[in-house]
Amino acid sequence: MFEALQDALRGYCVTTATPFSTDLSQVDINGISTNMSHLKKNGVRLVIPCGNTGEFYSLSEAEWGQVVKATTEACSGKMLVMPGVGNSVTTAISMTKHAESMGAEGVMILYPQHVFSSEEGIVGYYRRILDAAKIGVTLYKRGPLLTDAVLKELINHRNVVGVKYAFGRVVDFAYSIQTLGKRVIWSCGTAERFAPFFWLAGAEGFTTGLGNFAPRVSQRMFDALKRNDYAEAMKVHALITPFENLREGKATANNVPVVKAMMDYLGLVGGECRPPIQSLTAAERKAAVDAVSTWGLK
Repeated sequence: MFEALQDALRGYCVTTATPFSTDLSQVDINGISTNMSHLKKNGVRLVIPCGNTGEFYSLSEAEWGQVVKATTEACSGKMLVMPGVGNSVTTAISMTKHAESMGAEGVMILYPQHVFSSEEGIVGYYRRILDAAKIGVTLYKRGPLLTDAVLKELINHRNVVGVKYAFGRVVDFAYSIQTLGKRVIWSCGTAERFAPFFWLAGAEGFTTGLGNFAPRVSQRMFDALKRNDYAEAMKVHALITPFENLREGKATANNVPVVKAMMDYLGLVGGECRPPIQSLTAAERKAAVDAVSTWGLK
């Protein structure tokens, strides 16, 4: 039913950053177009706007629509689009319908941010969104309540195409696949640094943030994993580790600013993040440039 989306999930997909105006008051639509052109030229097949890398929780619902519209228009059928949706259940349903009307091939449901959540409540939340969807849906395991028991209740829904797994240990991931099977596409949600280990455990794809500015590095990792060349995959792993270490700065708060800084450095449109994410220091920016100096990007 959603073969094209599932096929694209069997690879790497870029969780795209959201550029803003200099004063952070507006989404930079032209910047999105520039960035998407770069990804198209480099053969990226699937993008995820409005995820955590895209600062979903810093966007109004209207701005979310602007980002998705600009992304789908810039992709012009050459890349598939699967925006993040979330917040209240009614908002998530509205976003899903809106995404479909703008030509997105699917959506990814972000992990619910609610103080008073329960496993039973989370099942109800996801089911209502899934029942209302007419496009493919990826579940995003980003917190403790999306347990195997919860996934078992959801994973056979006709609209579920994949699970982005970004919470827990690799052995937990392996057990989930062994327990729940491979009807859907399981993806490493913690990017290239963990992709080789998740691949051995059963992943068929991974998401990437550094792919915003270095998609050929992401492609190199995927190609190595696809042909089971783990020696080459670990060479890529060693290459990117200094950069990924920087993204973990300030208790991972530097995750997105470091990516955006490298986008700016390479002539793309990154810019600053909206609060509560803070700007990098000059020393942090220099460290990021130094970390990618051997990647052959310029």
